[in-house]
Amino acid sequence: MKLITGSLDVPRARWRALSDDQRGVTGLETAIILIAFVVVASVFAFTVLSTGIFSAERGKETIHAGLKGARSSLELKGSVLANGVTNQTLSLADSAWTSATSTLVTSTSDTTDKKEGTASADLSIGASFTTGLMAYVNLLAPVDLSTIDSISMWAKYGTTTAAGDLELILDDSAGCGSSLENIDLPVLVGSTWKDITLAITDNDDMTSINCVGINVVTDDGAQVLNVDQVVAQGQATSLILTLTNTLEGEAIDVGEPSDSDANGLSDSDSTHSMILTYSDKNQVVRDIYWTNTFVGNNDGDDLLESGEKVELNVTLSGLSGSYPLIGDTKFDVEIRPEDGGTVVIQRVAPDLIDLVMNLN
Repeated sequence: MKLITGSLDVPRARWRALSDDQRGVTGLETAIILIAFVVVASVFAFTVLSTGIFSAERGKETIHAGLKGARSSLELKGSVLANGVTNQTLSLADSAWTSATSTLVTSTSDTTDKKEGTASADLSIGASFTTGLMAYVNLLAPVDLSTIDSISMWAKYGTTTAAGDLELILDDSAGCGSSLENIDLPVLVGSTWKDITLAITDNDDMTSINCVGINVVTDDGAQVLNVDQVVAQGQATSLILTLTNTLEGEAIDVGEPSDSDANGLSDSDSTHSMILTYSDKNQVVRDIYWTNTFVGNNDGDDLLESGEKVELNVTLSGLSGSYPLIGDTKFDVEIRPEDGGTVVIQRVAPDLIDLVMNLN
């Protein structure tokens, strides 16, 4: 039998050729590839490690900064106390005032048209009266207004006025013959009662007020003026805050400011670092003046340290004379130390201002 081998010779030849082929990867090429992999891996690893270390360092710094800030913050201890001066009644107007010129101004007690109490003072101005003092009331006893900044009263006039057409007079002598201050009444709408608050411009010499009167500046002809409940408004004069540092942490500089002109505001060149700001619906007073008194154990410096308490006496004489801290006023005191967080204390003054008040 004849074997057919031709078709099998081709595969054998190919296998023989493949087995004789010596081509492959040399050691140098292998080294280059290995080095490339190592370099890339090293760069990647370095980048990952650097990023991790950087992130960890930043995280640590953030944590330490947060702890330092928290431990450099103040904390209110106990209640907020306030000192004040009480209301001083100048005239309830339940009885008639005295006419300055009886032939031109008629003064009576009006028990029907009133706002408070049993009556109002009814002042009827004759057509011949022009300007000047129209009526007054002598006080039963002298009143000290040297620490009071505002006066409240009810008034109603027969015609609409401009601001300053009428004035309230404060005098230390009977009869209001030599006024210490003339305070402009605001606009009055004709025949309409208005609750008025008047600011005293300078009360330094008002230690003994004996007379309150009404002065006419603009002649409006024959008119009727009703006056009721003239009261010097009681006001808070200072706040007392007791503070410690939180977490018994970093010392806080509570060195007090200077106030060389005694205006209730810290001097612009004062070197203090802790700032107090007062605010209410009418005003924002920055860097108000305060003094410190350490309570209990302390080492005699101006640093509030662990275990120490400091009492701040915050004077309110720097507030606007038109808007003292009177009854039923909501206010904030913001305390900003040099480092750490800000403390905001919010309170409401009681309806009736007293000599000492606990503002819970």
